[in-house]
Amino acid sequence: MPLYDIGIASEKIPVVLEFGEYHTKVGFAGEPCPRHIIRSFNVKASNKIVEICNPKLTEEELMEELTTFLHAIYFRYLLVNPKDRRVVVCENFVQTDLFRSCLSKILFKQFSVVGLLLTPSLPLALVPLGSSTGLIINVGYKESSVVCVYEGMVLIKSYMSIGLGSHAHLMAIKKMISEYGEVTVKSEKKKFSKTFGELELSQLEDIRARTCFCGERPKEFEDKTFAKSGTETQYRAVGMNYPLKDGHHLTISGAVRERSVEVLYDSDGDDNSLGTIVLDSLLQSPIDCRTELASKIVVIGGGSMLPGFNYRLKQELLALLEYPRYDNLTVKKLKFFKCNYYASIMSWVGGCIMGSVEHLHDKYITRDMYYQKGEYTLPNWTSLHPPIRDAGPSTPIRRTSSPLLAKA
Repeated sequence: MPLYDIGIASEKIPVVLEFGEYHTKVGFAGEPCPRHIIRSFNVKASNKIVEICNPKLTEEELMEELTTFLHAIYFRYLLVNPKDRRVVVCENFVQTDLFRSCLSKILFKQFSVVGLLLTPSLPLALVPLGSSTGLIINVGYKESSVVCVYEGMVLIKSYMSIGLGSHAHLMAIKKMISEYGEVTVKSEKKKFSKTFGELELSQLEDIRARTCFCGERPKEFEDKTFAKSGTETQYRAVGMNYPLKDGHHLTISGAVRERSVEVLYDSDGDDNSLGTIVLDSLLQSPIDCRTELASKIVVIGGGSMLPGFNYRLKQELLALLEYPRYDNLTVKKLKFFKCNYYASIMSWVGGCIMGSVEHLHDKYITRDMYYQKGEYTLPNWTSLHPPIRDAGPSTPIRRTSSPLLAKA
């Protein structure tokens, strides 16, 4: 039995969870890194994979999958009893109400946790930095998001997101290798797609981690009508051999290594990219806050862990500032925080610190509160009205929209 459960500590240490679209980070408050980083899905007996963050799941399906997933977290990975233990959940700003409702119901009614603290994951990235102001850029698996925080207040209107992330980068690598990749078979080079077909997702992730990096902004992008990435841009990287089964080697060209990440900066149908949503977020913040926000940029998420990512992003932002679209944005200098933790765990570390602070105990949703008021105790990050925490004779309707969003 772990030491946490035999009375050595005066109080059971809270569990910290961060649910992502692809990975879930689990661990204990007061620790420098997660105990485990696991995939956010369950594997059925038929080898069918069910993602727990899939918005298409019904309430019954989500309850079943979350119960199985949380049971594995507590009894397989953390090896602790969840009963009478507090939980800190770092959640997405735009997490569905169904997911939050099912999660809280399972934790309180099935696992008997004593308290639940729901915190938005993006602002938590500022906690390890000791700053109350910053522009947070999160490069996730399926989407990238940006939000501004000024003096501890989240500027909801500045929240921006785009469907570009690590998955888009992996698909770009896959496409480029299928079109131009070569494999060496018995000292003879053959086209990869005709010899081996397509690479698996695990192989693409390995190629991305081993070989890819962010080069300088392509000179072709100076032409404002140019909107293509990949092999049509110049590159300086040399090719590398990636080992395959049976002793074969796949040649990863310099274009794949250096230019596949440019898919994040290509404009979509609405003329948006990773760079434009950052500047658009600044435009949506108060004019007096923009200079300070631009000098405190934090880049988090697993998609930003490529070497040279921050430098490439800064080049893109400075180039976009010269466009007429951002004439009203007077910001000319950009500064990035240098983080002491991996970018992929910054939000989890922030939640870990929050869980270890004693004077925040009154911010938890207790078991008694939840049984009395139910889902009305859950915070709504887009509302200016606080959640209902005290017991009363009647249950008012919780506000679901923010006056700030209504004015926008």
